[in-house]
Amino acid sequence: MGKVLVVAGQKGGIGKTTTVVNLGASLAIFNKSVLLVDLDPQGSIGISFKLDEYHVKLGLYDVLVNNMALTNAIIDSGLDNLDIAPMNVRNEEMEVELYSKALKIDLLDTVLKPVRKLYDYIIIDCPPNLGSMTLNGLVAADEVLIPVLSEYYALKSLGKFLNTLKNISRKYNRKLRISGILITMFDGRVKKQQEINDYLRKTFKHIVFKTVIPRNSKVAEAPSEGKPVILHDIRSKGALSYLKLAEEIIEKDNKKQ
Repeated sequence: MGKVLVVAGQKGGIGKTTTVVNLGASLAIFNKSVLLVDLDPQGSIGISFKLDEYHVKLGLYDVLVNNMALTNAIIDSGLDNLDIAPMNVRNEEMEVELYSKALKIDLLDTVLKPVRKLYDYIIIDCPPNLGSMTLNGLVAADEVLIPVLSEYYALKSLGKFLNTLKNISRKYNRKLRISGILITMFDGRVKKQQEINDYLRKTFKHIVFKTVIPRNSKVAEAPSEGKPVILHDIRSKGALSYLKLAEEIIEKDNKKQ
């Protein structure tokens, strides 16, 4: 039975989609079968593989709104062991329909059940808010990975998000656990960022991943090339960091077995 890992946070611009795509690809490199699921109406996962909403004939919209089987929306990413289930919302009317359907908060959980046995990891990308789509992701998940920037405002939103997770776990999904807090877009030359990094590790201790994702031009360039950073430049600091993150997650999971 595959692990369902949701990547979520309370604000945008923290590296959620970047982490979903590059962690998924890195796990695939380690011979883990991975499915990436896009809950964001913007369809950023598909775009990361040069598939916009008009190139995706059948996607998550059809699954969630029209009750189509998820298997019909799964696309081969071109990388061994890595599949994607992209979003295909093309206009505001479709987006309203999607959010309306997602008011049934266990909808995604129901959709994922038939495919969980097919993958080692199912990684879910969520919108940058705590609306019904993100709630669906959290209800379906076993664990949540939280990307965080090393900046003051990110710390404030992190505290609120952790409290929200406690409430969601208590009310809707008692199996939900925190996989870890991931520091993203980190620049160790900036004193304030290093101070916040130290504060996070002191405050949350083992919950913070040892791996830090640096601010890296190759990671930023990769989506425009339509590929994960490990296929764009595997020797880059960004690619090596996501490979280390995948190793850290696999090691944690092996210890739990």
